[in-house]
Formats: sequence, C-alpha cells, structure tokens
Amino acid sequence: MAAPVVHFEASAKDGNALREWYGKIFGWKFNIMPEMDYATVDNGGRGINGGVGGTGPAPAGSAIFYVGVADPQATLDQVEKLGGKTTMPVMEIPNIVTLAQFTDPEGNLIGIVKDDPNMQPPPSDAKPAENPVTWFEIVGKDSNKLRDFYSKIFGWQYNLPPDMDYGMIDVGDRGIGGGVGGANGGDPHAIWYAEVADPEAMMKKIEKNGGKVDTPVTGGGMVTFGTFKDPAGNLVGIYKMNPQ
Repeated sequence: MAAPVVHFEASAKDGNALREWYGKIFGWKFNIMPEMDYATVDNGGRGINGGVGGTGPAPAGSAIFYVGVADPQATLDQVEKLGGKTTMPVMEIPNIVTLAQFTDPEGNLIGIVKDDPNMQPPPSDAKPAENPVTWFEIVGKDSNKLRDFYSKIFGWQYNLPPDMDYGMIDVGDRGIGGGVGGANGGDPHAIWYAEVADPEAMMKKIEKNGGKVDTPVTGGGMVTFGTFKDPAGNLVGIYKMNPQ
C-alpha cells in the first residue's frame, strides 16, 4: 500500500509570530504546546492536520510535509541506498510521535513519521477549515529519476497526463494527493498547498501582510495556483481546482 502524506509543518525562529501570521492569512486555529514552542492545526476533517512552531527538528524557514511509514529506520536505510541523505535520525517524542527527516537526490527535505493505518485519530470537534492543506508537490531537474526514487521509497504510483511532466499520486482514503514533476527551469522544491476560494485575492492578502510572491497565480486548465514565501521564508502553495 502506498505511504500517505499525513502531516504538514511550517517553522520559524519566532513560532508565535508565525502562528499569528497564518491565523490571519488562513484563519487557522491552533492548539498550543508551549513546552515545545509548537501548535497543531486541526483542519476539521478537510485535508490533513499540521503544525506551526519554532525551529524544532527542521531548520527555521522550512515548510515540510511528513509521510507515514511502517518503519522509519528501514525507510531511511533505503533512502541512503538510493542516493538520499538522512538529515535527522529517527527521534521519538514519547506518547506523541516517532519521526525522522531526509533529503532526496535533488536536495528536497522530506519528513517521515511512524504510521499505523489501523489507528484512528482522536475525535475532533473542530469546524472544517476554510483553507485546508489538501495537496503536496515535489519537483526536481530530473523528474523521471525523482518519480522512480519515490516509487521505490513510498510505493507511489503515478498518473502522467500526456502533455505534462507531472505525475499525480492518489494514495486512497488516507492522507492527501500530490504530484512529482519537473522543475521547469526553477529550483527543486517539496511543498504543501492550501486550498483557497480565490487564489488571486489570497495572494494579495499574503503580500499585504508581509509575505512574498514566489510564483504568480496562474490559471487555466485544471487548476489555478501560485506559491509564496511567508515572513519566515517558508515556501508554500495555494490553489483552486477549476470547473471542468
């Protein structure tokens, strides 16, 4: 079974300031964990939950998503054999999570967490989020090798449209969908996307509040999307599916 993307994260030296920013931009509500300078985001059943905090295990300014795997150490061993590098060894936060991080052969930072597909998430009374995280993306200069790498690591299978260098992934009922494709002359990256009602209006709001446009909003075809950097330097995407 393909490994699902189950958690997203953004970090900064000032976790409180970044949480306040995302609360203003996306309307997210946070469950503060003060002993860790970390707060979780409950999307109320839409997309995946996540967290915003201080530097934590990832460098400040690193937006990252986490893939659920049965054995994090075995996954890291395979990553190393296939040309990736361990950046954070397996670490257990008692009664919370077991996690690790690596970079793929293109230098993209990816997180993994120990995942039990039979374990049900705790009940939540959160309202469905207005701007949930519902998509992830990994791109590189050699997209075919990158897709092959992730297929071997996570068991991902791809739907490749004939006119796009972009393999779309559907991992079923758990996690969110995503894509692995070519950088098209840009830099490799691995990011998560928040689904918004109006990408152009959201990008203006982001700029007005101290974010910076990375990729201007582009429409047409199946999706309208853009990417930005938040005040801490995290690269993040926004998107909306177009009527077909």
